[in-house]
Amino acid sequence: MSKFTLIKGSRLPENKHADRAILKHRIKKVLRVAALAAALILIIWIIHHMYENTTFSDYEILSKTMRQDSDTSEYIAYNGHVLKLSRDGAEAFEGNGKAIWNVTYEMQDPKAATCGDFVAIADKQGTEIYVASAANDMGKISTKLPILDICVSKQGVVAAVLEDAGTSWIRLFSKSGDELASIKCSMAESGYPMDISLSPSGYLLGVAYTRVEGDKMRSSVAFYNFGDVGANESDHYMSGYDFSETLIPRIKFLNDSTAFAIGTDKMIIFSGSQKPEKKYEYSFDTRIKGVFYSEDRIVLVKESVIDGGYAASVFNLSGEELLTLPFDLNYIDLQIGKDRIVIYSDTHMIIYDMKGTVKYDGPLDDSTLLISTTDKARRYILVNRESVKLIQLVK
Repeated sequence: MSKFTLIKGSRLPENKHADRAILKHRIKKVLRVAALAAALILIIWIIHHMYENTTFSDYEILSKTMRQDSDTSEYIAYNGHVLKLSRDGAEAFEGNGKAIWNVTYEMQDPKAATCGDFVAIADKQGTEIYVASAANDMGKISTKLPILDICVSKQGVVAAVLEDAGTSWIRLFSKSGDELASIKCSMAESGYPMDISLSPSGYLLGVAYTRVEGDKMRSSVAFYNFGDVGANESDHYMSGYDFSETLIPRIKFLNDSTAFAIGTDKMIIFSGSQKPEKKYEYSFDTRIKGVFYSEDRIVLVKESVIDGGYAASVFNLSGEELLTLPFDLNYIDLQIGKDRIVIYSDTHMIIYDMKGTVKYDGPLDDSTLLISTTDKARRYILVNRESVKLIQLVK
């Protein structure tokens, strides 16, 4: 009689067949998942490709909400929504007209600064700043000194330029009103602060100064760090650059490590999350009609010397000019949305993609005060005195 001996570590033949069956099943399952993923990627690519090559000739109204606003109300695009600013209060609302938040006050000349969900509102020459956000995170700041300018960060930190008998102060406040830091500005030393900008985190502050030396006007840009890195520096000062025979009225942080400044004949880009340094300088000899920006783009609108119209030059954060968009429209504003640029007057709208293709060029039904982009490439918010409309582009 033969004897079968099972050697330790070996398997019976039927177990081998079972293992192979399990392996084949797993491979088939992986292949099915891979095929579904590939199909999904292909569908997404087809949809994206179709949109990239689609132009639109009209729009449909998805919703319309009637309003009755005063002629003194101002409208501002606010993080995909709309901010209405008036002398007796401010209101943020969605494209369907639904209110997000509102605040009441009494101001003669209200000014608003926005960053992300936060809004800071102050009366020029007043002494109070109201802070609000989409999360209904409200605050009120008392400055004691007259307010000349304000800016706000994504965290709700507010910087204010204050006037004090010929001397200017730049003071930082928390949204609840606590003073966080203070910088003294004098014409003899730093100069007059023309503009200020906080980084989204609230740690970096950029200031554009102007001062007179003899019969010449000089500008400078200074950066301050209110985090740990700048704690041991005098006045939190980190870096600065002088510019002779030019006026720099505008400075803006685009993200936590990039800021740009605009002068009468140049644009300067600064980079650095702790100590910003000058990385790029672009000079121009034509008049700049408007300056617009997003987190990753800068747009300069110039008067065209060829045909009397305009040209919008689009730059990335490295200072590279990506494209130039010519247009002949007596525009009132320009909005930079996700992969698109919207230029509009009260009766006409032109939409470009970031390749320079015209996606829409047509009239608006009503006299429009504001167009705001949304998180959807085909949808826009149109605002006038009587209504708010959410529209969608159609072929």
